[in-house]
Amino acid sequence: MLTKIKINIILWLAVVVLSSLNIIWHNESRNLHNELREVQTNNQRIVAINKQLLTQYSKQISGGEIQNRAELDLNMKLPEKQKTLTYD
Repeated sequence: MLTKIKINIILWLAVVVLSSLNIIWHNESRNLHNELREVQTNNQRIVAINKQLLTQYSKQISGGEIQNRAELDLNMKLPEKQKTLTYD
């Protein structure tokens, strides 16, 4: 009789402990999800601002700078022969 009571108490305590751990885990999961959403929103803002700044910067670059960068960074060369088109 005494062992049944002990087993019931142990099982009851285990259920209470596991239930409270489950509640804590779900709460932490919800907090993490909210934080993830905030971080993703901030990341999207940063990417949008970066794209806007790159677009503005590319508009400011002159043709000579683009040509120099293409020759140095991309190892591109100017064409040796140019074909001129005539309109008849």
